Amino acid sequence: MKNRFPELFKPLRVRDLILKNRIMSAPNMLFHTVDGRPDDYYTGYLEHKARGGAAIVNLGEVSVGDGGNHTPEMIKNLDNLPLFAELSAAIHEHGAVASAELTHGGMRTKPEFNKKPPVGPVAAKTMYEGYEVAAMDLAMMEEVCQEYADTAEYMFWAGFDAVLLHFGHGWLPAQFFSPIINTRTDEFGGSFENRMRFPMMIVKAVRDRVGPNRAVMMRISGSERTEGGFTVEDIITFLESAQEYIDLVEVSVEGLANNMTCTYRPLGINTDLSQAIKNSGRVHIPVFTMGAVLYPEQAEEIIASGKADGVSMSRALIADPYLPEKAFAGHSKDISPCIRCLNCTDGDNMERHMVCSVNPLIGREARLGFGEDRRRANVSKKVLVIGGGPAGITAAVTAAERGHDVTLWEQSDRLGGLLNFIDTDSLKHDLQRYKNYLVSKAERSGVNVVLNKAATVEEVLRFMPEDVVVAAGSAPVVPEYIKGYENARHATEIYSKCSDVGDNVVIVGGGLIGVEAGLHLKNIGKNVTVLELDREYARDARGVYKVGLLQTIQEQNLQIITGAKCLEITESGVIYEKDGIRHTLKSDSTYYAVGMKSCDSLYFELAPLGVRLSIVGDCKKVGKVAGAVHSGFFAAMDIGKI
Repeated sequence: MKNRFPELFKPLRVRDLILKNRIMSAPNMLFHTVDGRPDDYYTGYLEHKARGGAAIVNLGEVSVGDGGNHTPEMIKNLDNLPLFAELSAAIHEHGAVASAELTHGGMRTKPEFNKKPPVGPVAAKTMYEGYEVAAMDLAMMEEVCQEYADTAEYMFWAGFDAVLLHFGHGWLPAQFFSPIINTRTDEFGGSFENRMRFPMMIVKAVRDRVGPNRAVMMRISGSERTEGGFTVEDIITFLESAQEYIDLVEVSVEGLANNMTCTYRPLGINTDLSQAIKNSGRVHIPVFTMGAVLYPEQAEEIIASGKADGVSMSRALIADPYLPEKAFAGHSKDISPCIRCLNCTDGDNMERHMVCSVNPLIGREARLGFGEDRRRANVSKKVLVIGGGPAGITAAVTAAERGHDVTLWEQSDRLGGLLNFIDTDSLKHDLQRYKNYLVSKAERSGVNVVLNKAATVEEVLRFMPEDVVVAAGSAPVVPEYIKGYENARHATEIYSKCSDVGDNVVIVGGGLIGVEAGLHLKNIGKNVTVLELDREYARDARGVYKVGLLQTIQEQNLQIITGAKCLEITESGVIYEKDGIRHTLKSDSTYYAVGMKSCDSLYFELAPLGVRLSIVGDCKKVGKVAGAVHSGFFAAMDIGKI
């Protein structure tokens, strides 16, 4: 069988290690420790990545010592050695290289995870809670170098094959690189040669400790991408010297919205930096790129065109850890695409439990096992799924995979549910790819899909299912409390009736639906104003996704008026009140997006029949893709237990 991705699956030697392909599983998102001890959740999570086929699997956020912790500390002592050894063994068992990412937060340290006070290149305030940061003197620098060396030695003792020195993303070494942050006037500040002096001390200390045969890798930001910040030319200068001590470099970029991009940003955002480093002729170690590398076709092009020697994938391998194995086997259509919703980076998820919108298993391997090991149900059932949106499709496909006889009824003429709006959205291509993946999966799953089929109690009785999953979705809330509401349409009609949209548009409702609809219209050349009653718009967007959303709003120059109470919608515009003053906006087309409500009536009508019922997706609770996919998946997993 011919390999579709010959460059992606070409082996690579790094020091004494052989990488079976050019895919690194980046350290990311899940920091699961209990009292400083890595737990079964963490082991299962990393093993999942190794089983999926990545050549290198990284244990993330191993802080080198007290005072440098950005996340809860992993305590590296003799008692915990067997637990770290179990992590490396779980990776090795599937032919992957086990690597540990070594970090020091410096000014980005979170004091609640440390006993020592934070340190940095200069005296300042921490970037989070405003605690005092002490400027490092030479003794402090030498102590941190010792901590890096000690931690590297410990991780190799625990069976890891490599360490990844994190010199990017605003951590301590990057703080020294940055002329914006590092304003020292001694030998560690000023020129770039001075600013790279302390990072070079770290690299040399690690190499001196681990000896000449151990693999030492580095993650580095290729640019600060800020006026007055360090440049890719600076980083080439640093790597030209550092390559004597390190064996591979993974190139990222500074800035939260740059290194963890939302769906509105381009793919492969850092390949210009990795390509510049490779083309410099001054850096001779393998160069990997990271940053929105989501698909094997994209990764193959990056390597084949000389932009990098390999790729580092983070969210793509959360959405589907088996991406490498599926790509190699020629099953790319079976890869679950990342939608770049950034749910996995949400602060609440990190503090409680990581959630991937499209992969219910990730991070839960210790309880649920692995994707390809999904056990068949104890008893095969005749299952009816009502509704062909993401919750219904997920429930139907999962039930079929578990051996049930599954029929799906969808009242419209196609699968996809509310996600079908994405077919005409000009910006959210990741979600469009995921919707198409879901529909294709349903069509190939053996599920009997019946379109144009409305479910009634009588029809369900006639069908005689043993299990029914109600995934009837949700419907728009109509703002009948607004005078003239009949002169407006719901925001979904922006997509389904594109030709009806005028040049001047007002959207009443500045939640995520309204704002994202406004961005789409701005992107295709419309003049758009969004009115939001609350003082904050897109309140349902969180974390890093919201950072990217705000950046896109600025770029598109989308006008959003908050604190605006809509009083009346006329045929020619909208009258609203803000701060006690009435205003009028002219509008060719007015839309509303003031909420959705669950379509749950059928569930309650079916309840007296005695058939086993599940209710999933928006039908149960209005939400996003994550709620639909997870509820559909777990409902199907519970069918046929007895």
